[in-house]
Amino acid sequence: MKEEVEAILFSSPDPVSLRFIARRLGVKVEEVERVVDELVKDYEGRETALEIVKLGDKVLMRVKPRYQHLVSGEKDLDKSTLRTLAVIALNQPVELSKLARIRGNRCYEHVKRLEGLGLIKSEKKGRTKVLTTTDAFLKYFGLNVGSVEELKEVLKRRLSL
Repeated sequence: MKEEVEAILFSSPDPVSLRFIARRLGVKVEEVERVVDELVKDYEGRETALEIVKLGDKVLMRVKPRYQHLVSGEKDLDKSTLRTLAVIALNQPVELSKLARIRGNRCYEHVKRLEGLGLIKSEKKGRTKVLTTTDAFLKYFGLNVGSVEELKEVLKRRLSL
């Protein structure tokens, strides 16, 4: 089953839910989760440019962040969504209404996608939501920071702000 899960992940440009994989293979979600955990460890132990990342209940096979500059573009996030994510990360916690003023109405679509990937989370505050990044965001971009302030500093340096 390990090779089957690997094939599904390899062929998908988007994160795949554990439930989808289980249905596809006709097995229980718990079995898929066990196999995914094994694959994550396998890839961590190899000298390879690829990795498997768990993002909540979804899984993604991708090029490791340190090799991303060698391939054309980010396969799972378009530039516009990445820009929205950068605004959230640099201004967090940020209200959705403020984000919409900065990024325009398309940001609602971006936020939905980013929440679906588990890269951001939102909390209801009055009529709006407050957005912050998640641990999955840090893992996704290969960032090892301990606080939001440290994250902002790292991002500012990397973005030359």
